[in-house]
Amino acid sequence: MVSLFRIWQVVLSVCSCALITSGGKNLAALQSSGIKGGTNLSPLPSDSDLSAHERKEMLQAFESTLLNMFGFEERPRPRGKKLVPEYIMDIYRRHSKGEETTNDFHVEGKSTGTANTIRSFHHIEDTYNDEDDVHRHRLVFNVSHHIGTEETLTAAELRLFRHAIPDHKILKRHALNSSELHADTKILQRINLYQVLKPVARNRDVIKRLIDTIIVDVRNTSWESLDIGPAIQSWTSDPNSNFGVEIEIIDPKGGPSLHGKDHVRTKRRVNDDPSMDIHDEDQWFQLRPLLVAYTDDGRTKRSTKSRIKRQKNKNRPRKLKPNCAKQTLYVDFAIVGWNDWIVAPDGYQAFYCQGECPFPMPEHLNSTNHAIVQTIVHSAEPSLVPRACCVPTELAPMNMLYFNEREQIILKNYKEMVVDNCGCR
Repeated sequence: MVSLFRIWQVVLSVCSCALITSGGKNLAALQSSGIKGGTNLSPLPSDSDLSAHERKEMLQAFESTLLNMFGFEERPRPRGKKLVPEYIMDIYRRHSKGEETTNDFHVEGKSTGTANTIRSFHHIEDTYNDEDDVHRHRLVFNVSHHIGTEETLTAAELRLFRHAIPDHKILKRHALNSSELHADTKILQRINLYQVLKPVARNRDVIKRLIDTIIVDVRNTSWESLDIGPAIQSWTSDPNSNFGVEIEIIDPKGGPSLHGKDHVRTKRRVNDDPSMDIHDEDQWFQLRPLLVAYTDDGRTKRSTKSRIKRQKNKNRPRKLKPNCAKQTLYVDFAIVGWNDWIVAPDGYQAFYCQGECPFPMPEHLNSTNHAIVQTIVHSAEPSLVPRACCVPTELAPMNMLYFNEREQIILKNYKEMVVDNCGCR
């Protein structure tokens, strides 16, 4: 791991060249902290040369620049225990372990489009008392002001956990004997999801619209996903229209269900089976209803990486040791004390580019025609133009899982954060 001051030295030494390329915007943005780079940089002071006040100022400048890069006005300061829904952690792991990283989140079975941001919401507990209704349950989610006006909602799902109903209850409720219930017998129920359009007086049906429906087998334990996108679109355009959603459990043909709603985990307590009650806060956090919103903030490029095509010339000799090359640069979020609000990763390999761009240019320096011409002119007349610069030619995104200022968990894809390849430009 490198020190904070070494990070500044590396960043400032490459920024003047990086700014002439189409890539490297995020790394180049670190110049804006007030410590300027140039073509004739004097060495930055070492750790020991700086006073405590100067160290503090440099740390604050570094933190401020990174926060701006990540889209924050101030540093999040979450309180209490940091819990993350396992579903969100699974998405992060799947997209972080792959060799080919992309700017979009792709979730199996979901059409998430160009989403580069994922937010999760839990419902507001005990908003409505519907204990007497065995087939319906009302859920309210506070999504107002959490999704920015500049963002486009690409998908949204409501995830509900279902416990399998034991066979002895099925036999009793359906008046069956054990010989009639085989291992492959399916006992089906329908789950309807409605958006509540208008509240009404107690003991009367609400005015609502059906937005999704699924058929489930009550003998299986599983997570179910329903499309709640139409409701989210309505709530974000008009926050005053958010009266929540209603979940209805019925027979597949539309009649009353023999099993009610208790096997669908919408609350801590189960009316007819106290053994199913959840008293542990961590367990309830993981099993309670989860609203997941996928959005695109408009900053993502459609290409997987920023690429500049390699100029090939097989007649040029190769040097045994490359000049311009990718160097290691590990950024540890603990340096600025961010490990209390960034869940993952702990840090990341940003890398940087460093080295000479000599004349004649070897093929492996991945040069453009313009860089070759510039190098030829520089060789003939050094005072006329500078050397070509060693800069990133391929940049990859990075996924980050964190708590924002409202202590909401966010999974976001930040583009152009990791250098994949270097070349002369």
